Amino acid sequence: MKKNKRHGLLFVLLVLLTACYEKELEPADIHIIDPVRHYYPVMQGEIMGVTFEMENLSDNPLFIKEVQTTCGCVVSRDDLPIIVLPHKHGFVHLKFNTIKNSGYADHFVYCYGNFKDTTVVELEFDTNVVPRGNTSRDYEELWREQAGITGTGIRDAVDGKTGQRGYYTDQSGDPRRRQD
Repeated sequence: MKKNKRHGLLFVLLVLLTACYEKELEPADIHIIDPVRHYYPVMQGEIMGVTFEMENLSDNPLFIKEVQTTCGCVVSRDDLPIIVLPHKHGFVHLKFNTIKNSGYADHFVYCYGNFKDTTVVELEFDTNVVPRGNTSRDYEELWREQAGITGTGIRDAVDGKTGQRGYYTDQSGDPRRRQD
């Protein structure tokens, strides 16, 4: 019984000491690899994986506290906070559910953390979501297809699934962000 009381007292003491100690995060200088991406078309109803890579160039750790998206169909697959150690690479993993999209889809992702010169970093990706066949299926039909997918054979094994084929970037820069 005395041993349990000592452990309990030690636990309470540690909680009080850590709660009183608060250190301000130093800003981290980062480099985002391809922050604006254009993905190849995907079929409606597929799940598309999107991963952004960041390099921490500073001597301070990077803490990404929050990841916000402009659409509920894009969600973060990471537990928060995302921590990138000094001089290491880190990743923001996203999942884009195309089931409720059709046509051109352009999405923005906002990462909040201890970035140098700002508190938020903007990431962007776009793709074209192509409906299957000549008939439009409703949400329930698309959901049933998605729930029953187990793979489509040798074509996906060789080429990869259409939602996982990669991206390209504009070498000349994004015309919406160009300043003349």
